[in-house]
Amino acid sequence: MNRELLPTCSRGGARAAFAVVLVGCLAATSAWADGVAKEPASVFASAKSTKTAKKPGDWRKLDAGACSPLSAEDKARLPAAWQPYLAFTRRCEMAAPAASAQVALISIFTLEYYEGKPDDAPWEKFPTPLLVDREFRCLGGLSQLFPWDQPAMLEIRHGRWKGGIPQEIRIHVDNPAVSGPYDLPTLQWNASQRRYYPVGPTDSKEDPCPKS
Repeated sequence: MNRELLPTCSRGGARAAFAVVLVGCLAATSAWADGVAKEPASVFASAKSTKTAKKPGDWRKLDAGACSPLSAEDKARLPAAWQPYLAFTRRCEMAAPAASAQVALISIFTLEYYEGKPDDAPWEKFPTPLLVDREFRCLGGLSQLFPWDQPAMLEIRHGRWKGGIPQEIRIHVDNPAVSGPYDLPTLQWNASQRRYYPVGPTDSKEDPCPKS
């Protein structure tokens, strides 16, 4: 393009033009800021209200730290295979929010059992965890110990509440071995039989409930 065809202006004229543009920009910015400042607080409040609140049917994670030692009555209800481990057995309540627990997990806390023992202490054949109701009737069980089943840690989530009973129990195994983490079959509640049954393939064919 021929530079002679471009309009020319003096250095003073260029400064004046720049000042006009700058004033316009500042005015537009000020107007935008005023609009934001005058935005009613209700807009932000309504945005917060759109967040989904927790409901009783939400999934809950079983907290090993909230589990408690067994009462003498509960200890007496367990079979002989549990007797060597009663001091390390814990009761973990599965309760819906703001409700009393209808289901509990009974499990041996193996980390506490092996605390203070030699590093080469053999892994024992521990009884697997039981699911019980408030009267300690067996409702089913897990195929692995909670929270630690060497070398894996278990994470348990329970939810889909109905009548204070979790309709599903999901178990994730955080396995540091080469095979990596995996999930155990989901346990679903059968109300007519009052039992939890695994959904999907499982390598355990034994009834987890002790024979009476």
